[in-house]
Amino acid sequence: MSLKIAICKKDEMFNHSEGWGKWWLDYCQNEGLDFQVIDPYRFDIIDSLTEFDILLWHPSNYVLADMIESRSILYTAQRMGLSVFPDFKTAWHFDDKIAQSYLLQSVNAPVPQSWVFYLMKECIDWVEKEAEFPIIAKLKSGSGSNNVRMLSSKIEALTYAKRMFGRGFSPAPSLVYKAKSKWQSTHDWETFTSRVKRIPEFLHTLSRAKQFPNEHGYAYFQELIPNDGYDLKVVVIGEKICGFSRKSRKGDFRASGGGDIIYDNSLVTKQVRDSALEVSKTLGFQCMGFDYVVDNRTGKGLIVEMCYGFSNDALLATRGYWDSKGEWHSEPLNAPVEILQNMILEKNKQTQ
Repeated sequence: MSLKIAICKKDEMFNHSEGWGKWWLDYCQNEGLDFQVIDPYRFDIIDSLTEFDILLWHPSNYVLADMIESRSILYTAQRMGLSVFPDFKTAWHFDDKIAQSYLLQSVNAPVPQSWVFYLMKECIDWVEKEAEFPIIAKLKSGSGSNNVRMLSSKIEALTYAKRMFGRGFSPAPSLVYKAKSKWQSTHDWETFTSRVKRIPEFLHTLSRAKQFPNEHGYAYFQELIPNDGYDLKVVVIGEKICGFSRKSRKGDFRASGGGDIIYDNSLVTKQVRDSALEVSKTLGFQCMGFDYVVDNRTGKGLIVEMCYGFSNDALLATRGYWDSKGEWHSEPLNAPVEILQNMILEKNKQTQ
């Protein structure tokens, strides 16, 4: 039976170079699959899904409409019998670091100590009596190290807490911070020109992100893990594991979003790979990108957050992946294509 695939994509709403829609579109065209690009924001979207077997969507955490409705539409489609990506288990905690923390704790994943407060008095009491500094403060939303800051003293933490239980902070990325971090990780002319060409794309992203209301009414803290100046992005899709490291910005503790990538397989240790695979299997993820920080006191990798979406170009540049037995395969892992291939195989099994 020929499967009909729906690819959610509307460039007028959001068109980013790292979106996965283009990968799905190219694969379906090259393989001669029966597919259609659909507008997920149309008022009759649910009725239009009845003719499809598979639904693919790469929602953006910077598009308000995506965060309002994508999970509802995807879950509804899943209830209708469609195979969807991302499915409920993979997506319900998307762009919510607090939800991710709860979920990871529930399966005893290796994570840093964290604290969350919903009353200002309880938060201030903790800051004054128990907190140890420096400590990391995060908004529950944001990517690429946006909305993550280090608080070095009790005064800074009290100021931050009062702001979070007052007017709060905008979750939109900072233009100054983004420009500075990209400049620091630019080492050659080719990279410089490539990033200059993407300035209009960032400004478009920023305009979308500014539609979100301020984050407030809670405070989320995470212990600072001493490390050797890098973090890890570790991706698990089925039985395949792939990863790379990212250098922290100069004079900064943050690495994600800086664009200074290191491809050194020795940094993605067996403990990191095994824990990522176990968490992904236990929680039933179709695909997950885990951000790890390696504690330089113990050598243990700890998951600080996770997201099913990431740069596929960065993943392809690793030029290979590990299988569940720890064997390396010198074949690039194309995340959106791998996901679709897995969905087609599973759907065909169901219809046999």
